[in-house]
Amino acid sequence: MNKFKQGNYTRVIAFFLVAVTLICTFGFAAEGWQPEKNEDDSGKIDNSSDETDNNKENAPSSPEIYVPEFINVITGLETTEELSRNKTICFVMDATSPLYGISDSDMIIELPIEDGNTRLSVFTSNYKILGKVGSITKTRGYISNLAKYFGAILISTGYDDTVDYESADVSSSHFDLSQNVGYHYTEYTHFTYTNGALITAGLSNTNIGAASTKRTNLPYIFNEFGNEKILGSIQARSVTLHYSDSSETALYYSDSDNKYIMSRNGTVKTDMLTDSAVSFDNAFVLFSDSVTYESSTSSQLVLGTSDGGDGYYFTEGTAIPITWVVDASGNMKFLSEKGEALIINRGTSYIGFMKSSMMDKLTIS
Repeated sequence: MNKFKQGNYTRVIAFFLVAVTLICTFGFAAEGWQPEKNEDDSGKIDNSSDETDNNKENAPSSPEIYVPEFINVITGLETTEELSRNKTICFVMDATSPLYGISDSDMIIELPIEDGNTRLSVFTSNYKILGKVGSITKTRGYISNLAKYFGAILISTGYDDTVDYESADVSSSHFDLSQNVGYHYTEYTHFTYTNGALITAGLSNTNIGAASTKRTNLPYIFNEFGNEKILGSIQARSVTLHYSDSSETALYYSDSDNKYIMSRNGTVKTDMLTDSAVSFDNAFVLFSDSVTYESSTSSQLVLGTSDGGDGYYFTEGTAIPITWVVDASGNMKFLSEKGEALIINRGTSYIGFMKSSMMDKLTIS
């Protein structure tokens, strides 16, 4: 009897163990295995390590900023290795004559002379490919200063200074076409032109090509690659420099091109070589003190391109008030309203000088 009862107990216990095993097995299969939870000192379950790992896996990686290997020193834009080795050339041109070879320039500086007229300093490192450049005209000391600031070889048809005053010494880096015969030609008796092949040969055959054109520090600092565009707080979709009643230069901002289109006396300035409008990514207007020397036979304006003054920086259809100075080391500098080095967007530039006495002749709208 006792043996029978003991056998029954054994069978009951065995049945119970089998049942528990089956229940656990089906439970794990239905609900899935749950990982062990970490508890902090307060007893709360901590899932942060799991969430952190998931966030790391799902977080987008930061895009790598592309930085070009070769950069144009004046525009800050990507260029080729060959062009990066070319010296910067500054052609002095007559703003009122038909212009060739200026649409591919890195920078154009416009400066007033007498009677409200102006001259252009056209800077480029891509001169070798140009089939025609000009009309080339004479330079002056205050015009030549700009070539020095940007470390460029100056090309003109001599000087037409009529008075003695302190001016730039660029003789070692001045390719004077009036003194180097055979590297230019004349059309319609008074328009002087040249081309890339003639200039390349001229620089190769003279000491000018080997001249040191050590660049001083540029007046501005370029915005870092990948940063948002610099914008001003003043709307500036149209900028007009009124040099006289019969002479004005206007810059109109184009939304489609994100550039300022240059106009002269109401007509868009066109490169006669390429039939394309002359345009710029950036524009500056700088005010400078001036003196006009007069005699019984002539007069000459002398602009203080080393004196400093007020001005504006135009970009993306906006304007930023600035000041400009030339320091004791001969470096031209553009400064923000806070007196800090001006940061600008990368691209081509126009710089228009105006006499300080004509500040009210600048129109911004």
